[in-house]
Amino acid sequence: MNVRLKFVALLGLMLLAFAGALWGLREMARRAAVQDAAQLHRAREQQLDHWLKATGRSLRDFAREGAGLAAQRLLREDASIPPAAEVPGITAYWIVRRGGTVARVAADYGLVQPPIPAAKIALWTAEPPPYRFFSESDAGLLELCVEPVVLDPGAPPWGWLLAARRWDDAHLKVLSSLTEGRVTLDLHPAATPASEHVHTRLLPDWQGRPLRSLQVSYAAPGSEPGPGPIGADAAMFFGFGLLLIAGLALSLHCWVLQPLGRIGASLAAGQPEPLAPLLRGRDEFAATARMLEAFFAQRDALKREIEERRRVAAALAAAEADLRRTLEERTRLGRDLHDGVIQALYATGMGLAGIRALLRPGDTEAAERLNQCRATLNEIIRDVRNFITGLEPEALRQQTFTQAVHALLEFMQSISPARTEAAIDEDLAAQLTLNQRANALHIMREAVSNALRHGAAEQIRVTLARTPEGQAALDIADDGVGFNPEAGATTRGRGLENLAQRATELGATFTLHSEPGAGTRLRFVFTLSPSP
Repeated sequence: MNVRLKFVALLGLMLLAFAGALWGLREMARRAAVQDAAQLHRAREQQLDHWLKATGRSLRDFAREGAGLAAQRLLREDASIPPAAEVPGITAYWIVRRGGTVARVAADYGLVQPPIPAAKIALWTAEPPPYRFFSESDAGLLELCVEPVVLDPGAPPWGWLLAARRWDDAHLKVLSSLTEGRVTLDLHPAATPASEHVHTRLLPDWQGRPLRSLQVSYAAPGSEPGPGPIGADAAMFFGFGLLLIAGLALSLHCWVLQPLGRIGASLAAGQPEPLAPLLRGRDEFAATARMLEAFFAQRDALKREIEERRRVAAALAAAEADLRRTLEERTRLGRDLHDGVIQALYATGMGLAGIRALLRPGDTEAAERLNQCRATLNEIIRDVRNFITGLEPEALRQQTFTQAVHALLEFMQSISPARTEAAIDEDLAAQLTLNQRANALHIMREAVSNALRHGAAEQIRVTLARTPEGQAALDIADDGVGFNPEAGATTRGRGLENLAQRATELGATFTLHSEPGAGTRLRFVFTLSPSP
């Protein structure tokens, strides 16, 4: 899918999103209206119960206080019950004996007798009535509160005090004002209204049976919550969305799709010409076009530089090949000197030593000349070694350290029949630098040569291992004649001085252990160079 189709799909999705948002807003409004109606219904239910309880509180308080005062009067205490006309909200009250006869009455509207027959009041001792109930009378519907008159705590009640309030139009008007609805009394309590805007409370008699029903009607809102037809505000919202999408589509075409098309054409052709209209602008695409123009210029310059570097690389490759051949020639020359010249010189020196043993005891002049020849050969061997030293680093690059050690020992064995043995830690040897490897080989060559020439050793062992401290330890041990390390420099010769100098160049700690007739052991401990 190309970019144009993606933008068309995006605009279609935006249109659907507008329609979904419109439907969602109306659905949210409908649900909010339903929730508000449910909350209002619960609030009105609670409000109705609250005001019914509040308006009946004065009647209940009067009944409790009057029952106490009546008990005091009957016990000949100084107490009297106020007349009903002096108590707001009280229509009448009666003090009746347990058998149902009236002991005292204070009433309006000619209510001389209680609205409950005496025979039923006589049943209250065994079955006490609820403290609040309703009853019909000649004066209309009465709300009654009953409290027992008790003379002796723990004894059955002496009688009862009945306090009554008449539910007339004035009382219903007060309830209407408090509940903010229209309050009516229905003579048919079983009838339940179907409208949710009418709240009903059943008014029971003293036996708990519904006597009447109290209905509170509230004005219904102008319209029920529901989806309904699309209004003017919704149409305006939808129209604004269409205009926004159309403007966005036009803007995307002019400001995005066309510049992207020119950039794509320029990249496809590999030329900056299609970018000319964009280069005249000042927006982000103009900056992109200028970067592309610079890219094409850099590309051409890079092509020229690549060609030039190819020519330089070819010249460097040829020079490197020449250098490699030169290094290989140097390595071959060093190997030839090791295997050829030095071996011949050593063989000649050993031959001179054998000839000296054949001389007669009195041939001192011949022995002296043989010694001079051997000294001259030793000097020549030392000079050849120094020359090979300059060649050896290149040779070491061509083989491992272990291979170089074995090659050295094999060469020494070709001069003397002594047995040689090497134990090299390969991982440790791989961590040695080229300079450390070269100095270690020089030390081994000097030590093995001394063991063969001066110590007459028959077995030589070379070891390279790691110490517990993480350093490298090079040990060369032989079973030769040994010597006294405490002897003077003239007795020891220059071999040990050369080894000490090599140890200094290696940065190693040099220790020597030797005894006459017990062989010699050399130990060089040095620190490994840190990895690059």
